Amino acid sequence: MEEPRTAENLREAGASSELSGTGQKASKKQSTKAGGRPRPGDASKASKKKAAFKAPRRVAPDYFVHETDNDMLLIIANIGDGQDRPPRKVAKRKHQAPAKKQPLQRVQRTGVAGGRKREKGGAPAAQEPVPGGRAEESGGAAGASWGERLPVEILVRIFQSLVASEGAVPLLCRVARVCRLWYGAASNPVLWQKVSIGFCWVEPGKKQPPQTERRILSTMEWLVPNRFSLLRDFALCHWKSHVPVVLQALAESCPLLLSLKLTYCSGVTTKSLSVLAERCPRLESLNLQNSQSGCCLGLRLLEVNTEIKQSSQHLQLSVEQLQAACQQLQVLRLLNVIWSVKPSSRSTPTSLGFPHLEELCLATTSYSFVSDSVLQKILQASTRLRVLDLRGCFRVTPKGLQELPCPDLEQLYLGLYCSDNHLLLPSAGSHLLTWKWHHSLQELDLAGQSFSEHDLERAMAAFGQGSSRAALRSLNLTGTKVTVSTVSALIISCPALSYLSLSSCRYLPRGMKKVYRGQDDIRQCLSKLLASADEPAAAPDTSS
Repeated sequence: MEEPRTAENLREAGASSELSGTGQKASKKQSTKAGGRPRPGDASKASKKKAAFKAPRRVAPDYFVHETDNDMLLIIANIGDGQDRPPRKVAKRKHQAPAKKQPLQRVQRTGVAGGRKREKGGAPAAQEPVPGGRAEESGGAAGASWGERLPVEILVRIFQSLVASEGAVPLLCRVARVCRLWYGAASNPVLWQKVSIGFCWVEPGKKQPPQTERRILSTMEWLVPNRFSLLRDFALCHWKSHVPVVLQALAESCPLLLSLKLTYCSGVTTKSLSVLAERCPRLESLNLQNSQSGCCLGLRLLEVNTEIKQSSQHLQLSVEQLQAACQQLQVLRLLNVIWSVKPSSRSTPTSLGFPHLEELCLATTSYSFVSDSVLQKILQASTRLRVLDLRGCFRVTPKGLQELPCPDLEQLYLGLYCSDNHLLLPSAGSHLLTWKWHHSLQELDLAGQSFSEHDLERAMAAFGQGSSRAALRSLNLTGTKVTVSTVSALIISCPALSYLSLSSCRYLPRGMKKVYRGQDDIRQCLSKLLASADEPAAAPDTSS
């Protein structure tokens, strides 16, 4: 492709034509004064003079740019450099009388920018702007070439502000076509740390011509290795093809990549994502919003999480499609994600469940749409489930949990840690959980639940049943209505218990409402509870 003519090229061409025109006029006048027609050799001399003219070279800047620790740039003048700098050539005005060849050469050799040269026996020569020179050198209008006089460091800072507001693409691609100085500044990898690229728009139902697709793809293949060496955040939007090629290029050239977002993209393959994960060890965020990534039949772990804060983003998830695409899934974690089940369509495959699932985590601190029916749809075939984390899922009931096909659950987390007090929570049913899994439960979290003291007594009594000792090692009863007698009987029935949280339990005496760690600490708790049981009953403590 032909290189676009820069502003410097255009000035050189203009300067050459100006000098050539002046020489031709001078030759014509000399020939007329001689009383004859222009000689045939005059034209060749003028053309030689035109070819011999060269635009003045860019001189070294008379400043030094220093970057401070406070994110500032200092421009320091180079004192003394201007005196040692060789003089610049100065072009003559068109309306001046033609000078002889020898004086013209002497003016070009000795003429100093910003000064005047006095001809022998005549007035000083007029000062003229130098093509491509600075404002102080040209003495003319500086507004037309201000961008070519800026230090490149300042120009990069200006581009950084523009990129922050408008994005790197296509801004940097456009400013790079202005001149060579802007091209060099726009090529700085610092400006290409966050890039979002969308596919060229086409009418609905139509495709890009093959030639256009090849040109777009070749542009991407050139941009990645030449501009993305410091890339941190990359987004690809509405690409229906060639996505694996782009991901492969990112994996080879972007080792600092932290975040990748593929929005409305098709053809995302498991292999391309795996290569990207191997080559980009700092990658910590992967967003496949509304993208089709095909089947991951060998996938074992899938985790999607967001920051622990209130968020309004809502994700719709098709459970059937996920089960069909990830049949070998063993761990599924959707942490702090507000999501709901996507309505099934006619093309949705029949739900197969997750027969190999061992861990399901749907914990959230914001809002949850997970209900008994949603949980049943996910775990309908998960007989191997060992860990179930439903913290914050206030819609799930003990009755729904009892009906799950998971016979040997080891860890169950039902704690409610949100600050909402308007939730309608069940006051009965905790015994359905403990009597179903008392033989296998090792960790149980009921923090913040509203089960009555009688219901909790029935629930904790389940751990004392059976010939074998209870396996319970960790129990969180923070904020519940558990009583002294219930906790005492529980500690006696669970000798392996090494963690017990009784914080904010209103029916316990003061000094007992805290977290106990270790079996020695728990035995001391039992002694105090037994001692307090002999004292007269007191009203519930509502101070904590």
